[in-house]
Amino acid sequence: MYLRFTTEFINEYNEAETGVFQALGYLRNNPSTQDGDVVKLKILNKWFSSNLEKPTRFSNATSKSPVSVSLSWFKDSAKEHLHKMSELTEVLEKYDLVVERLVTKNPGYIVYEDDYQVSAVPFRNDRNRVI
Repeated sequence: MYLRFTTEFINEYNEAETGVFQALGYLRNNPSTQDGDVVKLKILNKWFSSNLEKPTRFSNATSKSPVSVSLSWFKDSAKEHLHKMSELTEVLEKYDLVVERLVTKNPGYIVYEDDYQVSAVPFRNDRNRVI
């Protein structure tokens, strides 16, 4: 099984963004975020930076402008990473950011994989469901 976490929020430029890591950065730098939560977010950000590789490939296309870009999913065996995502989710939801947790057996065409995650281009039928 694979798990993906998403959220939607409006950033300081009034643009819609998705992604829990973008939300982490937004809240960490937002003056209305409580100091204790800023500290938690900085610790979580540092932990993920040290313990989660950035995928080296984001597409299954060979052209420079691929039509589809991959999405990152945690493997269900990445217990510590999922626990840290739970901690992050708790802070985000405290500020009324709704975090959606998606679960699938098949995330799509896998273009990157390591011990904790995959990056996959969703199958055509699933694209609207997972983005």
